Order: sequence, then C-alpha cells, then structure tokens
Amino acid sequence: MTRKQKRLSVIAGGLAFLGAATGLTFYALGQKASYFYMPADLTTASL
Repeated sequence: MTRKQKRLSVIAGGLAFLGAATGLTFYALGQKASYFYMPADLTTASL
C-alpha cells in the first residue's frame, strides 16, 4: 500500500466515522429531542 493509498484510506475512514456519528445523532434527535426543560415547562413541572 503506497503512502497515497494509506492517506486516502485514513481520510475515507474518518469521513465514514463522521457520517455515522452524524446519522446516529439525527436519528436520536428524531426519536425524542425533549431531554431538557424549557423555562415555561419548569413552572408547570413537578420536579
């Protein structure tokens, strides 16, 4: 494996990792994004 091929494989692996992380983040946010209380919710919520 030449130096250029190693560099391209590292870059491709990094991009694949970032793509997977972004996809999982959007999937998680699409499921339920209300993990934090809004200020208006704090007045009505019983904590």
